[in-house]
Amino acid sequence: MAVNKGDVEHELKRMNVAWVSALIHKDTGALARIMAADCSFTYPFQGDGRDQFISDVESGDLTVESLTRDNVEVRVFGQTAVVTSLDTAKWIYKGHQIEGYYSTIHVYAEREGLWQLVAIQACPVAR
Repeated sequence: MAVNKGDVEHELKRMNVAWVSALIHKDTGALARIMAADCSFTYPFQGDGRDQFISDVESGDLTVESLTRDNVEVRVFGQTAVVTSLDTAKWIYKGHQIEGYYSTIHVYAEREGLWQLVAIQACPVAR
């Protein structure tokens, strides 16, 4: 049975919103479900893997005061999808306030019938 591309795009947008909500509300269980165990990061904080990222959220080392995601676009390439957006964010990372605008890329992969977040990149941009 063929999967409707529109259904996949809708599901990935839903997952993207769920990831942002889980991050803001420190829902580490949801973060662990959405993010693959081998999820990789490229962003302004120290590089880490999924487990360290979730640990930082759980401990309070990473706190999100606000995160607004605009211009969300989804592109599906078979079992891989790229979700791009422009974020306006206020974070506290290990006591340091970080705020600004970020161009983000979230890469999802379909594994055994389930979509998972496998890579995150956030680059500061001027606005």
